[in-house]
Amino acid sequence: MDAKDGTSHRNPDRFLTKQHVLLVVGYVAAWVLLSWLSTQFDANNHIDLWYPFTGLGFAILLEYGWRALPLPLLASLIAGASINPWDQWPYWLTTHIIELLGYALTAQCLKALIKDHPHGVQFFNNPRRMATFLTATAGCALFIALVCIPLQQAANASFSTIPWLDTVLNQAASHFIGTATITPLLLVCVAPHIRRCLAAEPLRLRSHTLKSIIVLTITYLNIVQTGISILLLAILLWVFSYANQSYLLVSLLLLPVLTWIAATHTIRGAVLATVGCTLCITMLVSATGSQEIEIIAYYQTVMIAVAASGLLTGAISQARLASSARFRDLAEISNQLFWEFDAKGRLKNLHGHFSGHANLSGSELGANWQHYLASEQNDDDLTKLQAAIRRRQPFQQLALQLHLPNQTNPLWTLNNGLPLFHADGKFCGYCGTTRDISTYKKIEHSLQNAETLVQEYDTKMASLVETQVKKRTRQLTAASQHNWRMANFDSLTQLPNRNLFFEHLRKSLQQSQRQRVLTALLMLDLDGFKKVNDTLGHEMGDELLRQIANRLLQCVRSSDLVARLSGDEFTVILRNIENADAAEIVARKIISCIAKPVPLGKTSAVVTASIGIAIYRPEQPASMDLMTDLLRQADAAMYDAKRAGKNDLRFANDKSTTAS
Repeated sequence: MDAKDGTSHRNPDRFLTKQHVLLVVGYVAAWVLLSWLSTQFDANNHIDLWYPFTGLGFAILLEYGWRALPLPLLASLIAGASINPWDQWPYWLTTHIIELLGYALTAQCLKALIKDHPHGVQFFNNPRRMATFLTATAGCALFIALVCIPLQQAANASFSTIPWLDTVLNQAASHFIGTATITPLLLVCVAPHIRRCLAAEPLRLRSHTLKSIIVLTITYLNIVQTGISILLLAILLWVFSYANQSYLLVSLLLLPVLTWIAATHTIRGAVLATVGCTLCITMLVSATGSQEIEIIAYYQTVMIAVAASGLLTGAISQARLASSARFRDLAEISNQLFWEFDAKGRLKNLHGHFSGHANLSGSELGANWQHYLASEQNDDDLTKLQAAIRRRQPFQQLALQLHLPNQTNPLWTLNNGLPLFHADGKFCGYCGTTRDISTYKKIEHSLQNAETLVQEYDTKMASLVETQVKKRTRQLTAASQHNWRMANFDSLTQLPNRNLFFEHLRKSLQQSQRQRVLTALLMLDLDGFKKVNDTLGHEMGDELLRQIANRLLQCVRSSDLVARLSGDEFTVILRNIENADAAEIVARKIISCIAKPVPLGKTSAVVTASIGIAIYRPEQPASMDLMTDLLRQADAAMYDAKRAGKNDLRFANDKSTTAS
């Protein structure tokens, strides 16, 4: 099975290498062919009409960046080997390098300006991006012409017979036309197939895609546009074959036809139409055989206008069609109905559907909107709708009953609408949305019935309900208090737990800071508690903790706080003390009290306490970090007391500090 599978699949690395080689060979061959074709239309002493091969170089640099620079350089050298004399090769080599470096720099600038680095059709489907592309291309073409013309003049003395400015403009126009027409053609129409080829994906069309292409091709609009284009080309060929130069403006007839085609198609159609018009003008130049620089400049001007207008119109059309497609897709998946009717109230556009209900078909278009209104209407909302339409004002959230096709009963709907006006201010209709709220209305009706029942019940059972509410309120209050106590007090000793301890510590520090007095934090740990637990059992250990908690409460003031943190660890907050000696006095009292035997049933136990004391000074900030630091200092001082022999206390800081 493995052997069979291994022989039935190609090696991906080998496949990709083969595709790369074929694409490189095809790229170089295309460059050589376009370079040779451009020389066939040489108008007068190295003054060309356009350079289509420059579009090849700019396209690959725009797609892959600097790393693709060697490929167009290799292709240009191979193409120039059969055209340029060997003694001029240093000049021509320098010229090719400068041209490609200019295009590479322009490509990097375009990618930097467009942050999301679009590829292929995404680079040209936006009017702003297209305008940026054309502007950058024009600037690059002018730069290349200014830099390369001196080198070409040095290589060929015949350039001196042509005015320098005419030569620069001719070269810049040739570069711009070639780049502006061939680059979009490659990136929009060819690059997607190349990427699929490099990814080893089969280049096949799905059945529904092929069907849509066939339908698109045979539409009446395409037939009419194709026929007009062929007829116009034949007329131009006839005019230019038998007329003189005074009829050159006739070639501008290509411009409105191109704009029409670009405005009714996507960017792909606009690019193809632009390239087609450029080739048509090239055929006209070839048919006339004109060799004058002024005539060539005129044709180049027409070609520049064709390229710019065709591509910009195509980008605008692509953006408009994409926006319309997104709206249609949103309307189709939405549970709302998007509608539009004209100034006479006739429906002219419908999108979307109601969830769970029949769609409104196209056959319903043309009917007046009042045709769908049910006879039983909410007078208020219907009156508001009619008033808004009379005044040409928007309306919102109007509940209306509509009769829809294939529906026995009318549906409750929620409607919103906006008036539409022409540019001259003339009213042309309404557009808006309709949403099915039948389910909501059913629920609303059920709620109204339930409310009626509740009101009747309240009337009959008011006293009983009031009693039950009070009882329930007491229960909830008691439960809330119980939950609060469970969350903030230790269940064994009934002392505040860690949560309530931190809250009291925060308030104590803030009070000390306001009143400029000291607060002491005592951390207490029982010595010998584990032995009691192990020898007498956990029940006796719990009883010992309860009695220790009572002794701690007896040793402090009512304004102080005693809390149990965990196990046999307790904390004491001494508020409003004048100096550290007051905290030491309380701590000594606690140590003495705890050291007394604790009666546990028929026996007794003796434990001692090790205490760590941390003093808060009012000049310190009352922050959470400081609270944690005080607790850490008191804990460290407590362990110092344990290491010193237990049953003693230690301060975490200088106890001589007094309140300021």
